[in-house]
Amino acid sequence: MLRAFIEENFADKKLIVITNREPYVHKKAGSGIKVEKPAGGVTSALDDVMRAVGGTWVAWGSGSSDREAVDGKDCIMVPPENPSYTLKRVWLSPTETDNYYHGYSNHLLWPLCHITLDRVYYRKRFWQDYKKVNQYFAAAVLKDADKNSIVWIHDFHLCLVPKMLREKEAGLTIAHFWHIPWPDWSVFRVCPQSKELLEGLLGNDLIGFQISLFVKNFMECVKESLDAEIDYNNSTIAYKGHITRLKAFPISIDYDKFNSMASSQQTEKVMENIRHKYKLNNSFIGIGVDRLEYTKALIKRLQAIDLFFERCERFRERFTFIQIAVPTRMKEPYISYKETVEGLITKINKKYSKGGWEPIIYIDRKVEHKYLAAYYRLADVAIISSVYDGMNLVAKEYAASQADENGALILSELAGAADELEGAILVNPYDIEGFSDSIKAALTLPKKEKAARMSLLRRQIEENDIFRWVINILREMLSVSSMKCEKCGYLFDRIDEIKDKLEGKKLLLFLDYDGTLTPIVESPDMAVIPDDMRSLLAELRRRLPIAVISGRSLEDIKKRVGIEGIIYAGNHGAEIWDGEKTIASQQSFVSRDLMQEFLNRLKESLSPINGVLIEDKGITASIHYRMVKERDLPKLFKTFTELSKDYKDSFRIVIGKKVFEIRPVDIWDKGDAVSWIIKNIGNGSAPIYIGDDATDEDAFKILRGKGINICIGGNAEAEYYLKNQKEVKDILQWLLKQQQ
Repeated sequence: MLRAFIEENFADKKLIVITNREPYVHKKAGSGIKVEKPAGGVTSALDDVMRAVGGTWVAWGSGSSDREAVDGKDCIMVPPENPSYTLKRVWLSPTETDNYYHGYSNHLLWPLCHITLDRVYYRKRFWQDYKKVNQYFAAAVLKDADKNSIVWIHDFHLCLVPKMLREKEAGLTIAHFWHIPWPDWSVFRVCPQSKELLEGLLGNDLIGFQISLFVKNFMECVKESLDAEIDYNNSTIAYKGHITRLKAFPISIDYDKFNSMASSQQTEKVMENIRHKYKLNNSFIGIGVDRLEYTKALIKRLQAIDLFFERCERFRERFTFIQIAVPTRMKEPYISYKETVEGLITKINKKYSKGGWEPIIYIDRKVEHKYLAAYYRLADVAIISSVYDGMNLVAKEYAASQADENGALILSELAGAADELEGAILVNPYDIEGFSDSIKAALTLPKKEKAARMSLLRRQIEENDIFRWVINILREMLSVSSMKCEKCGYLFDRIDEIKDKLEGKKLLLFLDYDGTLTPIVESPDMAVIPDDMRSLLAELRRRLPIAVISGRSLEDIKKRVGIEGIIYAGNHGAEIWDGEKTIASQQSFVSRDLMQEFLNRLKESLSPINGVLIEDKGITASIHYRMVKERDLPKLFKTFTELSKDYKDSFRIVIGKKVFEIRPVDIWDKGDAVSWIIKNIGNGSAPIYIGDDATDEDAFKILRGKGINICIGGNAEAEYYLKNQKEVKDILQWLLKQQQ
């Protein structure tokens, strides 16, 4: 699926990925050199992308033999067994590494974004080298980039790179994925360089965050720090003439990999060995897998386990918790944290151990995925206790490895995964008593309920794996890139060009309704045209013909606009009113009974999902899901897709902004309506079309080269774009002035 998407969409694009960590490391091994591939789902997925695209990956060369492996341009083709793309290395001195990586990134940004402010430590030299290293990365990219390049930056180490690239090469498409949390303004204001970091990130065309809360937090920080225009409905920020889109892309794992590993015969043998080694044959088993990192709240977890054994004596000698803690960043404060964790484990084991049984087994080393899958499958309960987390992929790895569906997931409500994973037992890691109770609840869940919860968890992760995450981001990046191409320019940058095109011509203005004349709102009933916009339209109507084309029913759109003399087209153009009467009403071979059957099945199947609104418009129908919670979207999409297959020969499905449009395959679309109106009412006129959605693409295609196509937010089929819905009023006022 990923390869097919890339082959179809990246034929004429050059992808440049930028990360702090490199995908392949060259290390000294005796008298030779060995190549290591760092573990990690994201790194593996990006490696798959780059193998297919054949672009460039820019990263810090940290291996002991990295310099020996590269050519004169600091590049090497990778992977070694099948060279497919270029790895370009950036070099850092030990001092720069200490200040940029250990200093600014890990002593300031990491604790700041994870809201552990007592651990924030700042020195001026940290910032100086952070800026310097970001310049190194930007310079490395600019040597290879051209106007067709798409640059994909990752994480908090490289906040300043987007602005640096934008200043040197404005035509680049630049996207950034922020893997860790983004805090609210009351926390972020602690950063001495808050304004500089935000300005750096606003050099991006697109910023991806893990969950919607982090998008909201980022917008609030910009609001408090910079003189920027923020569109909360469309999640865009306009700053110094540049627009940045914000969007949540919850990251995931390779579900098939973990599920396959966990289901293999080899894993069953490993499970037997683990049981035998630690004498676990008659025990309930718990698992925790973490980097030895204070944000994972291992101390809180251990305190809850301690209280659990204190209050639930019957589980002593019957429950064993395995804590795998991988050492990381072995400098302060991590050395002290490691000592505290290990001291607490020793204390708990001393307090409750009996007859050769210890409550906690501690493994302080990295465990390979093929063995980790065995620990996951073996465990009756997994505990994720983060005090704050961007996502936490361990929660997803555990569920994907639960091939028998016998386990339960205890998940901190402060981890990003809690917004997405329905079926987990959520805990507040600061509530030690409640945390302790949750361990007992997980171990005593009825088998049927446990299986139902785990089945739901696994289905969610399978449907939204790491490859879908990559595709979703790449698709959004391509959309942004299409707006930046020469075909689609910002309208107010080309206003003189438009004026010349329209000079001396009779005009015919076409307007969409939702998202164009009104802002996008949660419910269609709430979309009311503002009084000043209605007055402006009425004034324009006295000077030129206007047609409003909407997906709403004809009667609904006439009532909502309420201006006489306007041409109205409802149901995406299937019904047309010329100002006095209905002059076109499309009939379909698809029976009304079939549409009703489809909608009845949708109502029944989607009824368990809160926030779904089914709008029956007679000829067509809309399924609105703007109010559906993010964690319910996978279930919605799967249910709708499965049902739609039964009607694929009769209905066309168009995906708009938080809506599925259902239309008979032989019914007119907006392009057909525009053609009919021009031919029968506005023959000889120069058409101007303003819309905002996928349903407007049919009109854009019809009018390309024949008039002025304007899309709010941009579209590959349009010639011009507006930054947001508010600018529709500006262009209508400009048109009115031209007619006076």
